[in-house]
Amino acid sequence: MRKFTAFIKVILFVSATFLIYFAYLIPYMFTRIFRIHFEPIRNLCLRVWGKSIAFILGLNVTVEGTPPKPPFFVVSNHLSYLDIPIYASVINTTFVSKSEVKHWPAIGFMARTLGILFVNRSLRSDVPRVNREISEQINERQGVVLFPEGMTSPGEKILRFRPSLLQHAADANLEVSYAAIRYETDPGDVPAYKSVCWWGKAPLHTHLLGVAATKKIDVLVRFGDSTVTLNNRKELAQELQSRVEQLFIPVVDELDEEFEPVKF
Repeated sequence: MRKFTAFIKVILFVSATFLIYFAYLIPYMFTRIFRIHFEPIRNLCLRVWGKSIAFILGLNVTVEGTPPKPPFFVVSNHLSYLDIPIYASVINTTFVSKSEVKHWPAIGFMARTLGILFVNRSLRSDVPRVNREISEQINERQGVVLFPEGMTSPGEKILRFRPSLLQHAADANLEVSYAAIRYETDPGDVPAYKSVCWWGKAPLHTHLLGVAATKKIDVLVRFGDSTVTLNNRKELAQELQSRVEQLFIPVVDELDEEFEPVKF
């Protein structure tokens, strides 16, 4: 019965995603034709999508602290693809993702039209371009969420923050906000570090079925009560990592298997 329920949830997840996207696509095309800002429409659709996904998958989202309002630049730890709809349901934002995503069937096209920023982490020469795009995308209509770990983890600890995409923030003396996200399942369910956090070798569809098989998932998003401003990107990365570590509550105390990340 649980497998059947999980299958239905996945169908609803996919259906809601495409229905809301197509509801967005037509007005998006008009914004491109008439050269007007698309972010307000995108923000609304992403917020509806995020809340719909939370309802379908049984995500009980609790927010602590005050979510920033545009323009903002937020860094966060990264545990799962579910981080995206969760943050989209709380703040008006776009995201930075690995360049491979834009070539994924359907998802890539959707991500491009939603204004997602892409970075090729294997090419150092791509970093300046992405930093420029980050500077252009932080405006009064939206902020940018960056996952500086560059990969997901099981939530045992915060991984090292990579400083490369913090160059614009350092150069412009931006006030950088920070947040931490964690997941927890009921005692009778598979622990969140195995069922919700996406790491190891499980393909996306298999992992999503596992998430859908979980009865209830508690999500905690904690926003810092201050911002960080430093003009050295490495020092900025270290300070932001320290701040996020203070907010973060580990998903698991100690792993019982080798950690293999999924890079984003």
